[in-house]
Amino acid sequence: EGYLALDPPILTTCYDSNGKPLPGVAATGPLDVTLNATYTFLGALYKELKSVFPDQYVHVGGDEVPSDCWASNPGVQAYMRAHSLTSFADLETLYEQRLLDMLKKQGTSYIVWQEIFDNGANIAPDTVIDVWKGGDWQKEMATVTKAGFHSVLSAPFYLNVISYGEDWPKYYQVEPSNFTGGADADKAGLVGGVEVCMWSEFVDASNFISRIWPRAASVAERGWSAKTVRDVDDARFRIHEFRCKMIARGINAEPITNGGSPAELNNHNFCPIEWVPHYTRPW
Repeated sequence: EGYLALDPPILTTCYDSNGKPLPGVAATGPLDVTLNATYTFLGALYKELKSVFPDQYVHVGGDEVPSDCWASNPGVQAYMRAHSLTSFADLETLYEQRLLDMLKKQGTSYIVWQEIFDNGANIAPDTVIDVWKGGDWQKEMATVTKAGFHSVLSAPFYLNVISYGEDWPKYYQVEPSNFTGGADADKAGLVGGVEVCMWSEFVDASNFISRIWPRAASVAERGWSAKTVRDVDDARFRIHEFRCKMIARGINAEPITNGGSPAELNNHNFCPIEWVPHYTRPW
């Protein structure tokens, strides 16, 4: 039952064009951020998380909140008018600010998607900004670090975006500090790391392992290697060897080379042990 089991419910009720609540799976939308009950629940949730996990940081999200349900809800609309909120970005920022203030009070630091920074929320000095949007990620990294915040870069590393042939070199060739002021930001420790992302619109348990590995290893090596380690051909041997080790352990990591080309990897573009799938007969 999840959120629906709470009393009062904290998910936004969605309405149709006639002002009637929608039925079924469309009945609710995002959190109803106008209710005090929502923040009571979140306070209890994060207090419990802090008691279970020793980590100093939690990732509180803050991206891609759909606004259609909020727009349909008369209670949300009345709240926005009463608080002079002119956009749903303002409503989301108000929610995020209350949540961030709550976390600060309990001594928890936070990682946020870049929208919270972009929308002008009052964030703590130790906030980590997760830069995920495509396009000009260099400009965003420059803005974030110039403001003195730590960053994690994920924008160039979306493994769910696939193409024919080798695509891991494009991840390997990204230099996270390659932006205006990046050298100084890197020296100051504000370029905190990289993050591989895998969105699941076309990924499930049947293909997520093979789609991630060994492509994610190219991002990992980029993250921990010196800027001078740039040779894709050299990296290809290491990543291929890593792939073979995964295959030997029964992990169905996909090839990174053209198995039909003798020119690849000095004609050693195969693994000593091949992955053997296991099928169940249908009858």
